[in-house]
Amino acid sequence: MKQRTELRHWHFSIDALGYERDVCLPHTWNVDGREDVQLYRGRADYRATVSLPSVEGKTAALYFGCAYHTAEVSVNGRAAGVHTGSGNTPFEIDVTGLLRAGENEIHVAVDNAPKEEMLPHMLDYDWADDGGLTRDAALTLYDRADLRRLDVAYDIEEQADGRCGGVLRLSAECVPQEAAVELIDWKSGETVLAQKVFLEGGVSVPFQGLKLWSPDSPSLYTVRVRTDGDVTEKRIGLRKIEVEGERVLLNGSPVYLAGCEWMPGSHPDFGMAEPLSHSVLRLSQLKRAGCVFTRFHWQQDTSLFDWCDENGLLVQEEIPYWGRPKKAGPLQLRLAKEHADAMVRWHGHHPSIICWGVGNELDGAAQEMIRYVEEMYRYFKALDGSRLVNYVSNTVGLDQNVERDEATLHGDIAMWNEYLGLWQRCDSVEGVIRRTFRKFEGMPGMATEFGLCEPAYSGGDARRIAILEERIPIYRSLPGAAGYVAFSLNDYRTHCGEAGEGKLRRRVHGSTDLYGEEKPSYRVLARLNGAEPLGPR
Repeated sequence: MKQRTELRHWHFSIDALGYERDVCLPHTWNVDGREDVQLYRGRADYRATVSLPSVEGKTAALYFGCAYHTAEVSVNGRAAGVHTGSGNTPFEIDVTGLLRAGENEIHVAVDNAPKEEMLPHMLDYDWADDGGLTRDAALTLYDRADLRRLDVAYDIEEQADGRCGGVLRLSAECVPQEAAVELIDWKSGETVLAQKVFLEGGVSVPFQGLKLWSPDSPSLYTVRVRTDGDVTEKRIGLRKIEVEGERVLLNGSPVYLAGCEWMPGSHPDFGMAEPLSHSVLRLSQLKRAGCVFTRFHWQQDTSLFDWCDENGLLVQEEIPYWGRPKKAGPLQLRLAKEHADAMVRWHGHHPSIICWGVGNELDGAAQEMIRYVEEMYRYFKALDGSRLVNYVSNTVGLDQNVERDEATLHGDIAMWNEYLGLWQRCDSVEGVIRRTFRKFEGMPGMATEFGLCEPAYSGGDARRIAILEERIPIYRSLPGAAGYVAFSLNDYRTHCGEAGEGKLRRRVHGSTDLYGEEKPSYRVLARLNGAEPLGPR
């Protein structure tokens, strides 16, 4: 039976500043009390000890939900591995042979200094660059017959009246052995399927009459695999997302993706190490404002997607390739594929994630970016054919030639960050919106950002309200529009913010403040989304 030990308590130090303290994960130093610590970008050290009665005959793995952005791991003074190139994806490091009975020291050197060889690149992105072990960590010991990994996919072959039939596809990392597979209704606890299988490579298990997952009916099932002495579980939801002409279909019916984007890591007390309880408050605000859909510019923790699964919030999770380099080269393509591998591995079982995003606000007219989007589209689809794949452009609306090619036209949904009259000059907001959507003819299209960024632009929340009241009716009137995403739910911490200093450096872009307090524009967004009256907070 596998043995998992949560690694919550660490001794933290920044030698360059002579700073140290005991911390609990999740942790980032960029919201700690001292100003020099808040402003520090570079190497910091985390050390933890774990006592083990025996490691004889065991294999072992260290899991980290996130280390921003580069982590060098050692165990008992011996190098175990390095994780780099992606500061927001979970990762595991095999530490078999490095552990001993008794006390073991785990050391993680984390570095958040700007770096060329990673996504996001250097400081070319618009959110906080908080360093640290900002999610959970654990050590797991495995017996020989334990499942090291369980992947679950499925094919829906028929559906009617909210139910479906098809095939579960299980893949387990383990020695060949017999196992019992159960499918359990997550809410009722009822076992709806039970079958004996032999685990060796992939296994297919047919099913009939199971409930479909949707925002209105987020039905979930636990896949439980029992082997001799071990139990492994993974939770799934059964749903089908696809594109038909200019429509997005969920379980065969059109779905309108009205939404708003929330920027995590923005509460000054928590930063990127914010607890799930705080994230749930912000996600609940999205739901209460009538949002069906949201985007995440960078990868989030699986516990956050658990909430989205349970509460029916649709999500696009994105590779944080944002801003630069404007034209993708071999390095960006290699890193993006590494991100994609991790996203599908760790988050591919979440039904709430209906789209993968491959980039945001690059040079969408460049042939290099078109080729990058085409290649990442193929790569994601080969890994996971159950989701849409998209690129988000801020250039497609600036080109008056409706015939000219653009990278966002090579995804499933044409996505456009629309800041007309603000970051993007124009004479007629509605005219440019309608002309741009003519480029999307034959495929779904949507504005994936719009709103007011202060203090870069003046007018306060009254102007933010005016933008919402102008734009949303236009988007809703467009026959090929798949939805819209207002930006953003909250004012957000960002290293490039024009307001505030230290951990309070921010952009004032939201319908709530850094702490989640709602502005008048929040109620306007809810009303335009058809969500009035708002429920209790």
